[in-house]
Amino acid sequence: MSLIADGLQEDGDKPMAAINVTSLVDVMFCLLIMFMVATPLMSKEKLPIEIPKAKGNELTEEQFLQSVISIDAKGNVYLGVLPLAADKEKWTEELAANPKLQEDKKAFIQGDANVQMEKVVDVLVALKEAGVTQVGFITDPRVGLGAK
Repeated sequence: MSLIADGLQEDGDKPMAAINVTSLVDVMFCLLIMFMVATPLMSKEKLPIEIPKAKGNELTEEQFLQSVISIDAKGNVYLGVLPLAADKEKWTEELAANPKLQEDKKAFIQGDANVQMEKVVDVLVALKEAGVTQVGFITDPRVGLGAK
C-alpha cells in the first residue's frame, strides 16, 4: 500500500498539504453553464421596433425568445433579443442551431415598418436554408384598440 494514497508524504511523518480542487471546478463549470443559459431568458428588454398595424394574436414570451426574428430600423437582426451575426451568410448556421426552430419548423418575423424589404428577404432565405417551413409575420395585435 502506498503512503501517498493514505494521505501521507513519502517520509511518512506529515500529512499532505494539498487541496483537491477537481470537484470545485466541476461545480464552477455547472454554475457557469446555468448562468449562460439563464441570462438571455431573464432579459426583459424590448427591441425598439415599430411594427406594422394589423389584426393578429398575441405571442407568449417563450415564443418570442425562441421563434421570433426581429429586424430593427437600422437593419440589425435578432433571434428573440440576441443579435445574429452582422454577416448574413452566418444566419443560416445560427438559425439551424436553434432547437426550437428545428423542432417546430416555424418562425415569426418582426420587422420595423421602415426596414428595407431586401433585409426581410435575406432573413426568409436564411430561414428556408435552416429548414424552417412555416413563417409568419408579426403585427401589432392592438390595432383598433387605440394603438399607435
